[in-house]
Amino acid sequence: MRAFHTSWFCFFIAFTAWFGIQPLIPTIRKELGLSKKEVARSGIASISATLAVRIFVGPLCDKFGPRRVMSSLLIVGAIPLAFSGLIKNGTGLIIVRLCVGILGGSFIPCQFWTSATFNVKIVGSANALVGGWGNLGGGFTFIIMPALFELVKICGADEFLAWKIALVIPAVILIRFGILILWTSDDCPQGKWSLRKLPEMDIFVAAKPVYEEVSCVDDDNVQYAVKTKQQGIDNTDVELNKKYTEHGCGKHWIWDKIWLIVTVTVLAIQYGLCFGVEIAVNTVMNLYFLYKFEKEDCEEGSHDVMQTNNTTNMTTATVFAPSDDQNTCSILSQNSASLIASLFGLINLFARALGGIFSDLLRKYLQIPGRLLAQIICMTAEGVMLIVFSRMETIPTAIIAMVAFSLLAMMSEGSTFAVVPYIHPRRVGLVAGFVGAGGNAGAMIWNTIWLNLVDTDPSRWFLLLGIFVLCGNVLTLIIPVQRKRIWNVFNR
Repeated sequence: MRAFHTSWFCFFIAFTAWFGIQPLIPTIRKELGLSKKEVARSGIASISATLAVRIFVGPLCDKFGPRRVMSSLLIVGAIPLAFSGLIKNGTGLIIVRLCVGILGGSFIPCQFWTSATFNVKIVGSANALVGGWGNLGGGFTFIIMPALFELVKICGADEFLAWKIALVIPAVILIRFGILILWTSDDCPQGKWSLRKLPEMDIFVAAKPVYEEVSCVDDDNVQYAVKTKQQGIDNTDVELNKKYTEHGCGKHWIWDKIWLIVTVTVLAIQYGLCFGVEIAVNTVMNLYFLYKFEKEDCEEGSHDVMQTNNTTNMTTATVFAPSDDQNTCSILSQNSASLIASLFGLINLFARALGGIFSDLLRKYLQIPGRLLAQIICMTAEGVMLIVFSRMETIPTAIIAMVAFSLLAMMSEGSTFAVVPYIHPRRVGLVAGFVGAGGNAGAMIWNTIWLNLVDTDPSRWFLLLGIFVLCGNVLTLIIPVQRKRIWNVFNR
């Protein structure tokens, strides 16, 4: 449990810092005179670095363990965040957010940590809990960063100095915890990573069964047979070998490897359609509410001025005067828009865990096909609610729809990573790295589409996301996990 709590909290503070700049973007935009597209490009930059980091971090976890990898990511990612106040233009903002994006890679050691620690029957719930509580930082940052910003202003700084000082605080916290976890947690149940026990029976390369408790396949009969053999009972050979062959351990291994690639690719795509949607929305949701809900007959870059008749001292007309604040037409302020956007991320408190628990529940009754069934149910509902959100024209209905699609997107994340530990038991870090990178690849695509729609029709962006999610969800029908597909639920 110490590893469990360390993994989610490290991911939580990393996620909070990763998106720490986003709530303050309206003030930064005002100071630097940035356009909407320049801000959108910086959002793409904050995600693109994470894509590469997640691919490389998975194998590093396999080799060095999650604790040291997590520590390194926290410390390295804190450095550019601490110096983000030095930026002077849009290019500087892009570079800083690109470097801070390193923190997004902390998701892989977080998931790897619990995958190496918990039993196959509850690993879905464990992965979903740590992932969800870590992602909670995406909502928490929209509360804490404006609060820090206002606190620094109260202490005497102007708004353009306040946002710079506010960003130093999470950077200091990252460095402190990056050092602390090296002495306060374990990599696996055996303690240090060098003492870990690996499964000896690999479903893709093993030539013969090895009789010890392993996670070759998620089948209670096989596990029972393995345990019985360990206890010295010899009449389990036939049963174990039969199950071993049925599940493809050592047989048709070439096709198994081909389908392994297909399955990882599909899961990476689908993770881009849930977690990719989440982190893309984290970079735009507060801005969407600012841009979408504006005063009537108001032009951006101007503000209302009441014209007064000096002779009668009466207000006679309202005119528009130039303003340096590009958000003067919005019904909402920076703080109120951030507060609404925080609801999207705060759903992670329980939503991602619900996805993992739902997957574990269906696995209990339907084995592996149950996990695939959970995946297709969650993603279908997510796609539908994204389309509904895109049609909302009032702030209250938009908030309700946002909470609903947030809940379902995060449940889809939990159901996706509930499948990951079963793909290749001895290479969980590698698989988790590629699937996790799929989330960031998806987010880059979604943010690029946002870049082209932000000046014309932001609502259409959510409509397209919903359509993409529904289409990508169909791929669940073709993938095998341990030689089982979703339609095997009807064979029980």
